[in-house]
Amino acid sequence: MLWIILCLIAAALWSLGVFFDNYQTDVIFRNKLPQAMKRINGPFYLIIAVVIAIVCRIQLPALDQIGFLLLSGIVNSIATLFYYAALKNEEATGATIFYQLQPIMFLILEFVLFGESISPMQIIGLVLILAAPVIVVFSRKRASARRTEMRAAILLIIYVLMATVSGEIAIRMGRGLDFIPVFVFYLIGRGASDTIISFLPSLRRRHKYVMAHNKRIYLSCTLINQCICTIAEFMYRYGLIIGVAALGSAITNATELILTFIFGIILSIIWPKFGREKLRRREVIAHILAVILCAIGIFVIQ
Repeated sequence: MLWIILCLIAAALWSLGVFFDNYQTDVIFRNKLPQAMKRINGPFYLIIAVVIAIVCRIQLPALDQIGFLLLSGIVNSIATLFYYAALKNEEATGATIFYQLQPIMFLILEFVLFGESISPMQIIGLVLILAAPVIVVFSRKRASARRTEMRAAILLIIYVLMATVSGEIAIRMGRGLDFIPVFVFYLIGRGASDTIISFLPSLRRRHKYVMAHNKRIYLSCTLINQCICTIAEFMYRYGLIIGVAALGSAITNATELILTFIFGIILSIIWPKFGREKLRRREVIAHILAVILCAIGIFVIQ
């Protein structure tokens, strides 16, 4: 029962986290180089990794395993460059719908690289999930809006593909290891990569500008969001280890999708600057259909 609770809490936290990302991208960074957030994210991940390692007194895995776990974090760090670029043209609910392509990516990777089979039911699930982003893209009335949505979709698909590769590396290399070392070295890889990327001149200048003009709210939002997402990731990964991994993944994805949609409507009504969802009838209906298709497809695949 504990693993189900952990997966549900992780889903709720991630649902809130995507709104922080959207708010920081649109409002704090005004859609200009939000990737500069890595200047805080990188050191944060490194500090958390060191704290966990000291408190839990982790045992070091083999060198090749450490290398691959670090690579998992690095790939995820690079993937977020595309994620932040996509958020400039995509609201939270739409972005979360595209995240649900991850089960498809996992199936394809395992089929291509490891010869895993794909059942007829999983193919049905794939079709249902693939239909959801198409509905979102074509919910835009104007051709220019559809092109903008398509650009965001391409960026999110690249992000999901790279995040899937990161997850696959961690899963394959982490088998047989304790959970804590796997998580710690993933965080180190991600934190180190974020820190190095943040030294790019354009990102460094943008970060300096935001710190000079909006320091208090920027630091508050970034640190709160990083705490939310790190706790969610810890709970989710631990929940998969102690529970039924396939079912836990399905529960988390479907719950996150539904909660993001609900939070989006509520937040956009009571706090429009934070919720930032488009509540036009056509688009709300499209998102409802997409959420239903994704949720069904996720459970069919698992």
